[in-house]
Amino acid sequence: MNFEKEGIVSVWYSTTDYSAIPDSYFEEDEQGLDQWAKNYQISSYDPENMETNGCETGCASTKEIVAPCSWSGSYGDSVIKKIEKIGDKKISWLILLFDFEYRAKKTHIFQDEHVKFVGCFPYDIDADQLD
Repeated sequence: MNFEKEGIVSVWYSTTDYSAIPDSYFEEDEQGLDQWAKNYQISSYDPENMETNGCETGCASTKEIVAPCSWSGSYGDSVIKKIEKIGDKKISWLILLFDFEYRAKKTHIFQDEHVKFVGCFPYDIDADQLD
């Protein structure tokens, strides 16, 4: 499925210690897809539009991990609220895919063994980072 959509960022997060996730989860196959993308039925994405941030070990407040991300001033508060609504106050890392609107209602995949889908949020390339 193709989920490209300008001006939208799709967000996933984890509470699993980054060091506990096998390297194979991030290794790309011949099509350039890693296990994460396959788990979410993502057939292609532009790696240039992906950003990740997190802690090497343990968890931190969601805001500490979201704030340094690109243009987080435009979507950060919404992401933090949604993660808290899911039930997590601290996270270990995030995956952001810009210009991409993942539709979990179509795939029926909201989480895998390592990450949970948060949602899709509009972002503004003129926005600053979250304070």
